[in-house]
Amino acid sequence: MGRIAEWLKKAEDLARGHSRQTDQILEKAEEYAKERTGHKYDEHITKGTDAVQRRYGGGEAERQAGGEAGAQSERPQPPPQRQPEPSEEHERRTPPQG
Repeated sequence: MGRIAEWLKKAEDLARGHSRQTDQILEKAEEYAKERTGHKYDEHITKGTDAVQRRYGGGEAERQAGGEAGAQSERPQPPPQRQPEPSEEHERRTPPQG
């Protein structure tokens, strides 16, 4: 087994042993990623988060088991975001001159 595979196995074992904390971290990371992408890729980010949670048995699997997370089964939907005007988008991407 290669070094990276060993690290991944250790991370997976750690996540399984602390699924509640891992769920909290993943949800924070998911929200951060959604905000940073302007909620443009929410579906893809959610799919990725769910895949990671299925891998270690957290998230949906834990909610279906009826644990404390059962009350949190519905994810809150983000408020609709206004799309930036093309000039605003250019201003955000262009570094300040001077």
